[in-house]
Amino acid sequence: MFNEKRYRLRKDEKVVGYMRKINENMVFYSKDAFWWTGRKVHYNTIDEWTGLRDKNRIHIYEWDIVKCKIDPDADYTDGVVLWEEHSKRFGIKAIKEDVFIPLDMDGIQMFNEREIKVYSYLFINPDLKNRLGVQE
Repeated sequence: MFNEKRYRLRKDEKVVGYMRKINENMVFYSKDAFWWTGRKVHYNTIDEWTGLRDKNRIHIYEWDIVKCKIDPDADYTDGVVLWEEHSKRFGIKAIKEDVFIPLDMDGIQMFNEREIKVYSYLFINPDLKNRLGVQE
């Protein structure tokens, strides 16, 4: 099995397509993440795929705003999927609480994919981006 990388491609705040990188020589592009071709999509910003999907089988990328919960008996909370540079891993930063929960710890997935749902993007919410103090 190959180690595929996926990316969401944007022109500023607009999603214009997706890229799948199988290896250095095999790169595919799509405008809808369904039909893939070797024809490039023009973009200026790239969002990396976390390796997870949400409960609707949607790929989860950095900068996604999600509803999630770790404990199946707890209430859902809103969070933003971010890359934490000092620990070199993806996680969810809670919007209401000042907490960052890694997507995995020591190889153990912290969130059940059935307990995460993507519903927006941080890059189209500049006020929230400023409040959280994050930059691209």
